[in-house]
Amino acid sequence: MRDVIRSNDVEIKSALFQQIIIRGTGDSKFNNAVNKLFKLLPPIDNLRIVTNDNNILSKLSFDQWNLLFTKETSDLEIMQYIEKLNKIDAILATNVSDAQVFFEIRGQNAFKTLNKLTHFDFREKSFKSMTVAQTLLARIDCTMLKFDDRLLLSCNHSFSDYLEDRLIDAVNF
Repeated sequence: MRDVIRSNDVEIKSALFQQIIIRGTGDSKFNNAVNKLFKLLPPIDNLRIVTNDNNILSKLSFDQWNLLFTKETSDLEIMQYIEKLNKIDAILATNVSDAQVFFEIRGQNAFKTLNKLTHFDFREKSFKSMTVAQTLLARIDCTMLKFDDRLLLSCNHSFSDYLEDRLIDAVNF
């Protein structure tokens, strides 16, 4: 992870995670295949997150899950996982590692800072821990994964420099 800014009780870092989008039915065959490969049982409810030491798995819609690799994983390993998943007729896995940039945001003023860039409701009753949401942040389509101690924010790689500049501005002003 690369430090972006640390000021005003907010810490922002930038990272590239390897990521696979998995599309499927969510039935027992799907769940068993994902669990066998990654030791994670896919969440049933939309916008939920499950984690282990190596991965973060979030359900973004009725048929789409995003799998992040939190530990260094070779491109060959990623392709081998995709091959194993795609052998099952009801599953389509795609490597989107190069398409997204992630920002890890921590600190007491993290949500106050982000509210300068969006009208999203970060209160606990609306955006609970271990959930995911999609919204516009500084007019950029973003996905946010909320954990107890941090927020992971992803955006399209082509918008990452612009979003990074907006995040720095929001922390400073």
